[in-house]
Amino acid sequence: MKAIQRYCFPRLRAFLVVLATMYCVSVFSQNVKASPRHVVATDINPARYFGVTVANGMVGLVSSPQPRQVQDVVLNGVYDYYQRGRVSNILKSFNHVNMYLDVDRR
Repeated sequence: MKAIQRYCFPRLRAFLVVLATMYCVSVFSQNVKASPRHVVATDINPARYFGVTVANGMVGLVSSPQPRQVQDVVLNGVYDYYQRGRVSNILKSFNHVNMYLDVDRR
């Protein structure tokens, strides 16, 4: 039993020290106001906003200038041949994911 205690407890103690150090570093490294890696967008002009597409290969969502809303839904593999100049165009679908996100009942 003493051999197990001599072998396991120092390793467990070292593991807990490393785990506590990693936790402290992660907590203090999340300073959003001083971090150069966080981008803050202010005064968004909806007339000049071009949304970012997030897709999984089947369905794509285009972001809206309003926070937490979807501007367009794009379907992959579905093309419209007769819209602009007889060229295959990606088809925009109806907005079936237009949901509202409530945070703290707001």
